[in-house]
Amino acid sequence: MDHQGKDNGAVPVREKISYGLASGGGNIITQILGMFLTSYLTDSVGIAAAAVGTMMLVARFFDGASDIIMGGIIDKTKTRWGKARPWLLISAPFTLVSLILTFSVPASMSDAAKLVYAYLTYIFLNCICFTAYMVSHTALLSRMTLNGQERQKMASINQILNQAGGLAVTTFMVVLVAKFGWQMTAVIYGVIATVLIWIGFWGTRERLLDAAPEEGKKAGTVPLKEALPAMMRNKYFFLLTALFILILAQAAGPGSMTYYYCNVCLNNLGLLSFISACGIVPVVIINFFVPALTKRFGRRNCLLAGAFGNTLGFFLIGIGGNVLPVIIAGFIIKGLASGVLFACAFALAADVVDYGEWKTGIRSEGLINSCVSFGQKVGLGLGPAIASWIIAAGGYDGLAAVQTETAKHAIVFAFGYFGAILSALMLLAAFFMNIDKEAPTMREELEKKHHLS
Repeated sequence: MDHQGKDNGAVPVREKISYGLASGGGNIITQILGMFLTSYLTDSVGIAAAAVGTMMLVARFFDGASDIIMGGIIDKTKTRWGKARPWLLISAPFTLVSLILTFSVPASMSDAAKLVYAYLTYIFLNCICFTAYMVSHTALLSRMTLNGQERQKMASINQILNQAGGLAVTTFMVVLVAKFGWQMTAVIYGVIATVLIWIGFWGTRERLLDAAPEEGKKAGTVPLKEALPAMMRNKYFFLLTALFILILAQAAGPGSMTYYYCNVCLNNLGLLSFISACGIVPVVIINFFVPALTKRFGRRNCLLAGAFGNTLGFFLIGIGGNVLPVIIAGFIIKGLASGVLFACAFALAADVVDYGEWKTGIRSEGLINSCVSFGQKVGLGLGPAIASWIIAAGGYDGLAAVQTETAKHAIVFAFGYFGAILSALMLLAAFFMNIDKEAPTMREELEKKHHLS
């Protein structure tokens, strides 16, 4: 691994793009799970919406353990490729196989067997295979550079390419499913995601050197019994976890209702890709400006603005009902705000790693970034779970030819107001996430420790 003193922690553009492409591959999986798994299990497999929501919530109990375990594994990994990068290489093909299995529920099974199958494949995909990808990809950012502005640029490029992956799903998923079926569509997207994640492995480098013995223990040799208490003393660890839970819950919960909203409330499933694009394209656009915005106003202030904008956007979606122009306006506002939220949150994850080492002397990319993975997956599970319970309470029946008015109102609530409630909670988490004030001192001291100055 190279020293960084001469280039002040600068990361080549090709590496930034490679890192972002891996994120795009991961977001293909995230979008499929967040937007289409619920509708697949309710409308195609015939599992009740409430049962699907419960399944997604139950899986979160496994996530807590798997994320911490994976974080500890990364911290102890020592290869010529680094600590985090090898797990991108390993996790990608397993994610591909598990995605295909998840969307291959045998039609011949009984209802009870289908639910058991759905539980097992979803837990295998989300809690094991995707955990290895998510924790390692997020941890990689903190090992590529200590330069905060470079990290923010990488996080913004990450979001641009991340959303490109999401747009590829929302634009073509319905068409591909209609032509090839759910299983073959999972194969197509899974292969694309695997290739993109592998590009992230081959196209990036880890630059941080472990501290010399006289300066402290190497991150790779810190026992879990020491790393865990150190992590618990990191106040920003808990705030970052809460922030990611809320960010992903507001994206995945209402997002999982897009299919139902277009199909039931608008009676036009063809609008799904257009409505989704109205939320995704603004994310791409705003991320060209996020590095400049954070440099001028700070990440915390940008987070606050993003949370407020998200609340406003979802509120418009809620009051819009079936008035398409109002829905579109809400999605555009929400998209701009979400772009800021995601880019700032991912860059902050690396800062939280630095803060932990600065305060405790123990650097733990794997364990700290496990909170990012855990937060994302709790959000990905909790958001759709609550949204599913909302429409189930409204009487939604996936096999019914016509839905009741109560079910339609429940879909609108889950699609709009539910997101506004979650976004309002993000304001509170963002208010206390004021790590900006400590960043300059942290970087100066850690650069000396890691021989980067």
